Amino acid sequence: MKIRSRKFEGRCARHKRYNPPVDGQGAIKGGCKRCDLLFEIWEASLKLNQLIRKFDPAHDDLERPPAPKPPAHDPRQLSLIGE
Repeated sequence: MKIRSRKFEGRCARHKRYNPPVDGQGAIKGGCKRCDLLFEIWEASLKLNQLIRKFDPAHDDLERPPAPKPPAHDPRQLSLIGE
């Protein structure tokens, strides 16, 4: 199941500097619906991360599969000595 491969970069058109993780819900000006939605999206992402860690504590988001090792020599390179 693939869930967290999507990157979301949402901004409110009126309050471009509002950042939910930094500013929090108290910084929403005038009860702006879009800023409120951004805050809800951020809260939902935190909840999703908690649930995934509860399901599999060993899960690491940053872990990448190891890169394949290059061959000992480049197979395209001809040998001058011969084999």
